[in-house]
Amino acid sequence: MRKGRLLLFVTFFSVPALSQQVVDLEENVSYSNNGMEYGYYISNSSGKEVKGVEYERYELNFYVANKSGCLKLIPLNNRDSTSDRSSGIQIAEFNCLNATGKRLTSKKGTVNAQPWYIYVRVPEGQGKNKYHMVNAQAGYAIRNGQTVTSKIIVIVPKDEKPRVNCRLIYFPEFQ
Repeated sequence: MRKGRLLLFVTFFSVPALSQQVVDLEENVSYSNNGMEYGYYISNSSGKEVKGVEYERYELNFYVANKSGCLKLIPLNNRDSTSDRSSGIQIAEFNCLNATGKRLTSKKGTVNAQPWYIYVRVPEGQGKNKYHMVNAQAGYAIRNGQTVTSKIIVIVPKDEKPRVNCRLIYFPEFQ
């Protein structure tokens, strides 16, 4: 009986704490969280006919802007050291809820933080006082004031605007 209660408690109270936050977005209205602004805007729209059915075609531009006043850094971990992530690491996922995905169009897009490199002093061979500098990746980052963007093309039913939500990816806080 006690194990059942404990399992029930852990399931209902700890799992939601580990989940990532999803927010609904409106066009040209950004959502702020922890110094980061998430949003999208439409850069182009047109009508499209696909197999006799009318659709609306939109170019959606997603962005994440760092307005926190400091660098947002995602440090490397063990799994990052074995994988090639030269294009960056995902910091937000945007989903168009009413996109059809027809005609090789998208339903979702991601925004990635770029690799962050620093110079590190490394000892040379056996010499105690001899060092050389090496450019090493410390993680992934968004600088203060920097905006990272991506663009996708979606098709939605006629007379509808894209309905978009955003899944926020966790940024560790350093004390």
